[in-house]
Amino acid sequence: MPEQGVDGFNLDGILSELGSFGKYQLFLLLLLGFRDSFLNMCNYNYVFTAAEEPFRCLKPSCYPNSNQSWISFPTRDGTTCFKQDNETATCSAGFGSDSIPCEEVVYDQYNSIVAEFDLGCQPWKATLIGTVHNLGLVFSFVLSGFISDRYGRKIIIVSTPLMVGIAGLLKSFAMDYWTLLALEFLETALGYGNASMVLSLEAVSHKNRVMYSCISDILANFGGAFFGLIAWKVPYWRHLTRAIYAPLLIVVFYIFLVDEGVRWLLAHNKRHEAVQVLNKVAKINNITLSNKAQEMLTSITAQKTAVDKAERSEEVPQIFTVLRSKTLLLRMALIAACFICSSFVFSGAIINSVSISGSKYLNFSIMMLVQVPTRFVTALTLTRFGRRAPICVAYCLCAVFFMASAFVPKSIWWASVLFYIAGKMCSSYGNFSMYVVAMEIFPTTSRNSLTNVANIVGRLGSVLAPQAPLLENIMPGLPSIVFAIAALGPAILALLLPDTSQSVLPDQVSDVEKVDATSNPDIATETTKQRL
Repeated sequence: MPEQGVDGFNLDGILSELGSFGKYQLFLLLLLGFRDSFLNMCNYNYVFTAAEEPFRCLKPSCYPNSNQSWISFPTRDGTTCFKQDNETATCSAGFGSDSIPCEEVVYDQYNSIVAEFDLGCQPWKATLIGTVHNLGLVFSFVLSGFISDRYGRKIIIVSTPLMVGIAGLLKSFAMDYWTLLALEFLETALGYGNASMVLSLEAVSHKNRVMYSCISDILANFGGAFFGLIAWKVPYWRHLTRAIYAPLLIVVFYIFLVDEGVRWLLAHNKRHEAVQVLNKVAKINNITLSNKAQEMLTSITAQKTAVDKAERSEEVPQIFTVLRSKTLLLRMALIAACFICSSFVFSGAIINSVSISGSKYLNFSIMMLVQVPTRFVTALTLTRFGRRAPICVAYCLCAVFFMASAFVPKSIWWASVLFYIAGKMCSSYGNFSMYVVAMEIFPTTSRNSLTNVANIVGRLGSVLAPQAPLLENIMPGLPSIVFAIAALGPAILALLLPDTSQSVLPDQVSDVEKVDATSNPDIATETTKQRL
């Protein structure tokens, strides 16, 4: 659908001429894929670095030659471990019938933070690492969203991985638990964000934006799956941390390799810079633009600077001005509510995957890899069937699969794992689709900020997600049951959102009001003629 502006400028038409998968776009995909792969690993580092280790209360006569079968979790009350002790009990049988506090515990291995900082008797400290990690993401999304919309996508693309890499390397040298916890928060508060997805959505024409974003996310998920292999081969948490954080420092060279988003430049009336980028894309892709496209590029560079400044002050609203729109406020509330449930199910399913049957490294890698075919399905169905119906169906199936996983008998554990993986695939489909809808609903001038404001509220789900494995102590399969119930939330709420599949990305607040109307092709043709 063309974007016809007041100056006769048609950005979507030019992007279509430049192609969506030329040399320039493929190189950008590789750059974003490398960046997001390692950020994906770092974002879930605590799944392995803070993993529980089997341990037992120390009994000198049994250590270190005890049988492996005797190593088990003592009784815990949250702060203290208790053992069953008498002098006649054998090491393989246990410690007897009288409960007394453990003076010291012995761990099976000393690869994780739990063992090195002796957190076995205080499990809340281990799960607190994941909770603090996700709390830091709240600050990260506030900061990165504001900077991205105010100063551009490129600054976030480059700076956040550097902050994550530096904080992560410092974390690998932490000598006590509280220093590590502070660095965990600092890492996420200064890094991450979703600027890559915003840039990929804005980099290509309307018809290919979902496919392009899906491919970008597929590359990141390959990195996440590779993390399981790295953690298997490098089990000690300090070495593992350095292995996945150090490569992020390479992103400093993106200053010279990544261009600012054209749509952002135009929305902020930086027209000369936008034309330079478009001409660069044409040159690298070896494409000669049509005469009409060249005339458009020439016309917008001829605009007077004074006019541009006047338009900039008038057309680029601050976030609080944007929020005066009742339509935007309602949609933000719906998106935020969906994010709460979807982020809880998505993050919780990954974190809890190391607790289900089989190798925790293999399970984690599978949870990441299943998102690869899911993204292909996402691209095809969101383009063909719109947004609302696929999201609703995906989360309904998600609830069914997770519920089935919880009640499959342990004797057929493989069926439980298959249902769990199917539920995770549906969760991944829905979570990614919700991000797509959020970014298609909000205007370019505040797209990242408003998406992140909704995401901040939604982060409540991610903050609770690291506690999900503790539910297994209450009842086997309870985490999957809770995931199933939570999945019904976005399944219902998605039906209240507008279908944006036939709409061009809105640039200004006034365009947002027309998103529902532009889902009708006849109305869309007339509407886009009035847009920049």
